[in-house]
Amino acid sequence: MNLTKTAVMFKRWTKIAFLVLGLYYGWMFFGGPGVRSLIKLFYVTKEPANPIYGNLDPLEFTNKEVTGDQIYKLNTANGRLPGKIPYKMDVYKFKPRAFSYLAGDTAIKDARTMGYGEEDLITDLKGTVYRWRKTDTNSFLEIDINSKRFYADSDMVKNSARMQKGRLNEEYAKGSALTFFTKLDRIDNLYEEGVQKVTYGYIGGTRLFETTAARDTVFARVDLYRKKGDFIIFGTDPKVGLLNVFVAVPKDEKDFVINYPKAGAYYKEIEEKTQASYPIIDISTAWDAVKNGKGVITSVTPTGTSIFDKQTTPIVSEILVDNIYLAYYENTKDQTYLQPIYVFEAKYKSLGSQGGEMVVYLPAVSGEYVKPIPASASAPPAAQ
Repeated sequence: MNLTKTAVMFKRWTKIAFLVLGLYYGWMFFGGPGVRSLIKLFYVTKEPANPIYGNLDPLEFTNKEVTGDQIYKLNTANGRLPGKIPYKMDVYKFKPRAFSYLAGDTAIKDARTMGYGEEDLITDLKGTVYRWRKTDTNSFLEIDINSKRFYADSDMVKNSARMQKGRLNEEYAKGSALTFFTKLDRIDNLYEEGVQKVTYGYIGGTRLFETTAARDTVFARVDLYRKKGDFIIFGTDPKVGLLNVFVAVPKDEKDFVINYPKAGAYYKEIEEKTQASYPIIDISTAWDAVKNGKGVITSVTPTGTSIFDKQTTPIVSEILVDNIYLAYYENTKDQTYLQPIYVFEAKYKSLGSQGGEMVVYLPAVSGEYVKPIPASASAPPAAQ
């Protein structure tokens, strides 16, 4: 092959290479998003959202305090925003709480199930919140008779000698948690088919510590989350299930308080089916909103700490978002509708420490379908 033919071939392959690269980057930066937008527009026209509930109430989140000037950076596996985000999501109604003249009797019955008798009652029966206390276990129970919300706590350090070590596994912990809430009629099939997150722990000195060593395990904390279809339902703190309970194995006695030393429940029924669906803001719009500080930090876990530790306020300099997805949000107030949110999971860098993990919430329903936020409210504005 002479030099003339070589030069011609080189120019030809150079043109082909530039053409291929041009098509590739044209698709990545122009064609891809454009085609996705056209496809989305086609399906939106074909199957539009059905916002039959009208404008929804703005969501209220619980902010976890951090200090410093935070800079958000995308840190996903491929360096891009997720591509498979629906353009609409179903919105469900919560069932209204039914008034019952027997609510007080039900609360007393529930307390008896949890090991508290009439002699342990420390409030009168005239109000809507009943409280019990047991001196032998230094334990406490509170039940709101109208909402059926309850909180149970005991001195696990004092009672540690009454618990067996190394007798818990995931199957037992999950099964015991489901049994516990079934006995108290605060569970449904969405919880049973949902997620049960188990965290093991032991008692050292005057503190509770997380452990992964089965032989050291004294108790298991189980946080329960409902699911609607493929989407998990989070509460105000994504690390804390709206149903949660500590499970232990008593040594020589069948004591309910030793078996379940701590528990919390906020339970409200959700209507099983819905015809309502609402447009979801685009993922790029959601990401821009979070970068501009419109998201709410709802969980902060410094490296080396666990759910059993009291958290401090870190100085955060950089937030590296590595996972973004849609979920549903259930507040511990009586909200009317179960609405979708964006969840941003991240690692953060902190001055003077090793950083940690963080979760940020952002309302997902398109802003024109959300009621204006009252001037005195602290809820974040919905991204348009």
